[in-house]
Amino acid sequence: MIKILLLLLIHGNSFAQNEKFISTKDTTLLQTDSSVTTNYIIISDTVITLIDTTFNFTDSTFIQSDSNKYETSIKQRDSILSSSDSLSVKYFEGSVENLKLNHPYNIDTNTYCFQKFDPLQINNGLYSTLSNIGMAAKNMVYSPTLSTGYYLGSSSFTNYLYHNSKVKYYKLFMPYTDLSYVMGSNREQNFNVVFTRKFFRGFTFGIDYALNFSPSRNSPYLRTGINEQRAFFTSQYYTKNKRYGIIANYLINKIVVEENGGIKYDSIFKDNLETDRRLIPVNLMNADNLIKQSGFFIEQYFNLLPPKLKNDSIKRRIDPGNISYSFRYKRNKMVYHDGSALSAFYINPLLPIDSISTFDSLFQSNFQNTLRWSNIGYHENPLDKIFYMYLGATHSYIEQLLPYDSVRSKYSQLTTFGGVAFNFGRSFHLGADVNYVFGNYNQDDYELNVLLKQYLGTELKNVGFLKFGLNFINKTPEWYYNNYQSNYYRWSNNLKKEKYFILSGSYNYKQFSAGAKFYTIENHTYLNDSIRPKQIENAETLLQLFVEGTIPLSKFGINTRIVYQSTSQPNIIRFPSLLGVMDIYFRSAIFKHAAILQTGFQVTYFSEYYADAYMPELRLFYTQNNIKIGNYPYLDFYFTLMVKRARMFFKIAHFNSYLGDYRYYLAPNYPARDARFYLGVSWRFHD
Repeated sequence: MIKILLLLLIHGNSFAQNEKFISTKDTTLLQTDSSVTTNYIIISDTVITLIDTTFNFTDSTFIQSDSNKYETSIKQRDSILSSSDSLSVKYFEGSVENLKLNHPYNIDTNTYCFQKFDPLQINNGLYSTLSNIGMAAKNMVYSPTLSTGYYLGSSSFTNYLYHNSKVKYYKLFMPYTDLSYVMGSNREQNFNVVFTRKFFRGFTFGIDYALNFSPSRNSPYLRTGINEQRAFFTSQYYTKNKRYGIIANYLINKIVVEENGGIKYDSIFKDNLETDRRLIPVNLMNADNLIKQSGFFIEQYFNLLPPKLKNDSIKRRIDPGNISYSFRYKRNKMVYHDGSALSAFYINPLLPIDSISTFDSLFQSNFQNTLRWSNIGYHENPLDKIFYMYLGATHSYIEQLLPYDSVRSKYSQLTTFGGVAFNFGRSFHLGADVNYVFGNYNQDDYELNVLLKQYLGTELKNVGFLKFGLNFINKTPEWYYNNYQSNYYRWSNNLKKEKYFILSGSYNYKQFSAGAKFYTIENHTYLNDSIRPKQIENAETLLQLFVEGTIPLSKFGINTRIVYQSTSQPNIIRFPSLLGVMDIYFRSAIFKHAAILQTGFQVTYFSEYYADAYMPELRLFYTQNNIKIGNYPYLDFYFTLMVKRARMFFKIAHFNSYLGDYRYYLAPNYPARDARFYLGVSWRFHD
């Protein structure tokens, strides 16, 4: 893989770039939040909102389960400071419909959050995780999986996987390469390379490769080594008149992680009886997990009307829009292996199938075909249309082979979807989408989402905007909870459908937002303290209040995210009541504005609570009643510098671990890492 990347980078300049400069109007893109898995769009701000021209940023989607994309504004604001060295490189994600909706994402050229290289920290993420980068994690902000249709349910490693909906397709005027490397204590390495270029008129090819590596012999605790690699290859082709276009990608993820089951005796850590962490006994000495995903995606569109001629001054009153067709194939492989004999670590009243060793393997193949129509034609701005509409259907066929089972399960289902958006006076926007599932597993799953946005003023002159969302979801619990069998855990359930009713609202101004989210939940499904699926049939409620964003104060600033959570079932839905992250920084241009310097302190905190424990054989978290974690601050210091296209940072993470307070756990029986040092660099090339 690395050899191929180096060859492309070395020989890339031999390809001539003979295309003429294309106007900004021709290359303007629009990004929406879409679910390519089910191929319906959740109507988001990017479909029915405008651009804040004061700071040139796109506001985030509030109706997502963990919406916190306000850093987009920071990235764009930072690009203004370095505009003397900026080149136009934009991208859209996931689906060709996001290209046709006519709004771009800019590449990340800022230093505001450059030091947050861990995927769990992006957008100020707050996760319960294990004792090394890249290991299993659970969001401490309540954020259930709300999508309808078939879902396996294993999401503990999802932040370290590339997903089809987030594959980037670049629009650029010249070749673009970005190399990033971060070196940490104990030989930890994090590497990312992005390469994309046009090879001939209308055709673009791209690569994105990332690595997170922490070797076993140098990992913080016994049996916590990780090796994670992920990559996607993209290609695009559009005819000269843009009537036809096709995009494609090949995607692969591979995670190999050692599992130690946590430390055996917390007192050894809390009392600091052993300063060499690798001498602390752990529960598992021969266990590991393998997660591997691969597949490809092809999508093409066709505009139903031919393009207007240059001398044609007649405005079309009706545009029949475009149709698109996509095919996606995905293959999943998950293997848990424990070479030891019968272990008391596995909480289970059942006898294991194999008492000598454990080899739990799960294989899955997924085929999807999607046909879609929308009334967007030739890159027209949907905000100029009073009425925007789309509809379509996705057929999914899934084959799955369970551990210790010779029978291959087969599922077939059809998801119909559609959506509308209304724009009135470019200051009031209302959108809705709906989908319904027919099939032999997720039959009668459905989802309805509504979003309203109102500017307090006009698009160009306002004091912010209000945003309100309503979501109603009726979905089958994740497959893991219904049917599963492994060496230690086996069940077959007939669970009721989960029902979610969600009301949300927020006030947004420039880079700052504050709001609330209220959940009503029926038939909540979870793993109890016996590691068995359980469903609570009575209705539960959960309230979230949040404040997030950046407050610039001359050369100083605060970037923060603070969340308060309260639930009617605190013994079942377990999350910290108060959690947050705050970055206080100083930022200034130096060397006669030739460079940008930023330095600051970051504190991360969550209140004490009974956090869910982790079961490596299932790759899932479950409730426990013995250990509380939290009420401890994690302090980081960092220094970043940007000189033209190069960015550098130095970071001391969790430096207050030197103070002798050994209460820092991010999951039960899994201490957080001690103080560590990082040095990172990123360099962009545009030739």
